[in-house]
Formats: sequence, C-alpha cells, structure tokens
Amino acid sequence: MFLLRMVLVACGLLMLASPPANAALKIEGTRLIYFGQDNAAGISVVNQASQEVVVQTWITGEDESTGRTVPFAATEPLVQLGAGEHHKLRILYAGEGLPSDCESLFWLNIMEIPLKSQDANSVQFAIRQRLKLFYRPPALQGSSAEAVKQLVWSSDGRTVTVDNPSAFHLSLVNLQTDNLALSDYLMLKPHERKTLTAPGALPKGTTLHFTEITDIGLQARHSAALN
Repeated sequence: MFLLRMVLVACGLLMLASPPANAALKIEGTRLIYFGQDNAAGISVVNQASQEVVVQTWITGEDESTGRTVPFAATEPLVQLGAGEHHKLRILYAGEGLPSDCESLFWLNIMEIPLKSQDANSVQFAIRQRLKLFYRPPALQGSSAEAVKQLVWSSDGRTVTVDNPSAFHLSLVNLQTDNLALSDYLMLKPHERKTLTAPGALPKGTTLHFTEITDIGLQARHSAALN
C-alpha cells in the first residue's frame, strides 16, 4: 500500500510539472544598440501565434539584483498584438547619468503574456526574453568591429589572458585553439582583462580562433597569435 501511494504521488508531481513552453513572440534581433545621438532606439517583434498576446517591455540594469533605477523607458510598456501582427518597440533615454567615454550595458526585457484561453483545462505561460541593450555615447569614436582587432592576447603556457583596451563591450564565442576548447562564451567589458585556464598545454606560437558577435548579431570569425 505504501509503495502504491508513493507511485501515485510521483505521478501527481509529474502532472503538475510545467511542460516546455515555446515563445510565440519573435524578436527581430539579438541585441539592441542605442546610439547616443539618436532620439530613440527600437526593435521589431512579431506575434507568430494564432491568438492575441500582450507584450510587456521594461529595462533593467546590468545587475538586476540591485534594483537601481535605469535612465531608460519603453514608450509602450504594454501593447496588445493580434495574430501575425508586427510592432516596433521604442526605447527612450533620459539623456543623463551614463559615462560619455565608454559603452554602458543594460537588459531589455520583453515578455509575452497570452490572453485568457477559452479552454478551462489549458495551461498558459508568460515567457520573458532578455536582450542586451548597449548605450553607445555620441562622442565615442570607432566601432566594436575595430575594437576586436585591438584585443591583446597572451599565454603562459597554461592560461590565456585577454585585454580589452577599448571602450566597447565585446561578445566572443567558441574560443579554441586547433586542439583545445577554451570557452563557449566570453563577454569583455570596456577596459577589462580576463584569464582563462586551458585544459592542456599551449605551446609557443599557438593560434587562437574565436567568433565575434557583431552589432547586428552576425558572426565574424577571427584568429589571434598568443604572445
């Protein structure tokens, strides 16, 4: 009897477990760059579902746990989209409070909230998608593509150190040598240095390969010699 009760409890827990949720809202971009000389920045979304959804948009700081006020606001914090409908979400900057000599990083949060279903037995989920929002001040010269070429790579044979002397955030993926995988993803903040431990020896003259995620979300392959 005890065993039977345990089986029934386990089955009940499985029934309560949330099934995988698929986002109906497609965001046409993987990141958003707010150029300081512009009045606003925007990104398009499309409702791929067969029913209406409500889209909630808000911006948080790089460290969400601090709860600090951010100098950005969505012009339409809540918008209702019909099936197949496109919409451009617009973000405004308050115009003060951020460094003028380097990029700043925030999070753009976009949540789709399905309208109440007619089926009383259905389970619905609010799904949040999060994109990096970079504020690029108007006085900042150059680009992230140029900044990648300025990275300084070095190795002591067991570790790899990379210095980012630029004022840009750089997102790198698939860092590897011809024989060793070092990191799946690495983001370097402006003027940041990071050290990675290699899973094996790095002989003198080793070449490192990595992929840059560009401003528009494309991938650009690079190679660098380890000094």
